[in-house]
Amino acid sequence: MDPALDLTATVVIGGTIAALLMGLSKTGLPPLGAFGAAVIASVLPPVQAAGVALPLLIVGDLVAVSAYGRDVRWRILRGLLPSVTLGLIVGFAALRWAPPEVSARIVGALLLLAGLGDLVRQLAARRARRRPPAPASTPVPDGDSAPARPRLGERVIRAALGATAGVSTMIANAGGPPMSLYLLRAGISRAGLLGTVALFFLTVNVAKLPFSAGLGLVSPASLHVSLALLPGLVAGLVLGKLVAHRISGPVFSTVVLIATSVAGARLLLA
Repeated sequence: MDPALDLTATVVIGGTIAALLMGLSKTGLPPLGAFGAAVIASVLPPVQAAGVALPLLIVGDLVAVSAYGRDVRWRILRGLLPSVTLGLIVGFAALRWAPPEVSARIVGALLLLAGLGDLVRQLAARRARRRPPAPASTPVPDGDSAPARPRLGERVIRAALGATAGVSTMIANAGGPPMSLYLLRAGISRAGLLGTVALFFLTVNVAKLPFSAGLGLVSPASLHVSLALLPGLVAGLVLGKLVAHRISGPVFSTVVLIATSVAGARLLLA
C-alpha cells in the first residue's frame, strides 16, 4: 500500500473536511467543490488526492441528480458537450505530459479572469437597474425552449468556460466554478443550475473513471481512504440541501462568482 494513503489523523481530519465541502458543492453551492479539492490536496499528494476524491464526487453526483434531476436543462448540456469534450482531452494530455503546476496555473488564470469579469459585469448591471427610469427587461428563458441566439462574443466566452470546466475537472477535480459561471451567463435559475451541474458532473466523473484508473489514480488503496471519508460527504450533502433553499438568488450568484475568483487565485498562486 502507498504510504501516502495511510489513514493518519491528518488525512482523516483534513479529508473529512474536504469531503464535507464536496458534499456542500453537490447540493448547495457548486464552486465549493474546488475548495474541497484544495483541502484534500493539502493532506495528500495531488495525484493520490485526485484518486481519493473521484469516487466521493460520483456518490455526491448521484445524490444531487436524485434531488435536482427534474430541473436539468438539456439544451444547455447539449451545447456544452463539444467544448467540455475538448477540455477533457486537453486535461488528460496535460496530466500525462505537462508539469501539473503549469496546468493548474493556466486554469487558475482563466477562472480568476472569468470570475472577476463576470462579477464586475453583474454589479454594473445591478447599478444600472437602480437608475430610474429603467426600461422593462425581457426575462431570460429558463427551459428547453429556444432563446435568442447569443452574440458571437458571448458564444466564444461560453465555449472557453466549457473547455475550462473540462480541463479543470480532469486536472484538479475543480470544474465546479467554470461550469457554474457558464450556467450563470446562460441565465438559468438556481434550481436549473443545481440540476444541470449535477447531471453534468455525474456524466463527466463517470467518464473520467477509466482514465483515472489507467493512470493509477484510483486503486484499491485509494478506495479504502475514500470509504473512510464518506461520512463527511454525507454530512455535506445534507447540509447543502438545507442551505440551497435559504439563499436568495442574487446572493447565490454573487457567492458563485466570488468563489470562482478565489478558486482561480488559489490555483494560480499554488
